[in-house]
Amino acid sequence: MKYLNTEVVEERGILTSAYKQEIKRNMRLEKSKSISKIKSMILNHEGKIESQTGVVLQVSLFAFAIILIAF
Repeated sequence: MKYLNTEVVEERGILTSAYKQEIKRNMRLEKSKSISKIKSMILNHEGKIESQTGVVLQVSLFAFAIILIAF
């Protein structure tokens, strides 16, 4: 059985392990926030689409009634 060869990477400079972990945690939080924003935007937009469809149907029915009355 072969084992994966793991290399130990020595961290130097500004990008310490704690800093990298904080950045990763912040990225995960932002992704989850953006996903929830997208979901809420879709749900809000869905309601607007339904109301727009209702308005279009009402206007077309009104126009059809006007045409029937005129002829």
